[in-house]
Amino acid sequence: RTELYRCRSCSAFTRFPRYNKALWVTQTRRGRCGEYSMLLYRMLRSLGYEKIRWVVDWADHVWVEVLLGDGVKSKSDATEEIGIGRWVHLDPCEAAVDNPLLYSSWGKNQTYLMAFYDPYAMMASTSDGKDSSIQPVEDVTLRYTNDEIDVVTERRGIPEQSVAEAVKEVSCKMVSKLKDVVAVTKS
Repeated sequence: RTELYRCRSCSAFTRFPRYNKALWVTQTRRGRCGEYSMLLYRMLRSLGYEKIRWVVDWADHVWVEVLLGDGVKSKSDATEEIGIGRWVHLDPCEAAVDNPLLYSSWGKNQTYLMAFYDPYAMMASTSDGKDSSIQPVEDVTLRYTNDEIDVVTERRGIPEQSVAEAVKEVSCKMVSKLKDVVAVTKS
């Protein structure tokens, strides 16, 4: 995939190829938010972090979140309880760690910010393929803005319930399609 950009000052065009291969990004040391967030995502995965998601600001930016503090806590009756963790914002382009309101400080009006968690990792992490604590797609817009829900809803122009239903539908379809792929590869 290639993007074409026009310089605002000289009007010259620049062709920028987009890559999603970590090796290319490390070898060329070129990229933008998409390439660097993908590289960070894969680096975190290789370091053993399993609960990572890619956050997309539909306007113009992407970054990563990692779930920290999520672990297994023992109970006295020998059952297990999943600990409550916290998603931490990581933006490699801005060298930002745990600063989710960074983009609001730029004066951006966030409309749609969606976090994508790898449903395959989710299925692999539990024996029954379900992890109800993490959805494959989640609307995280309110986490990245100071605006109240009614302001975001007005900006979107559609009811919050419609957005929630669409996100749930996409999540279900992602998991269903992945189960189909896994079933085909096992047969």
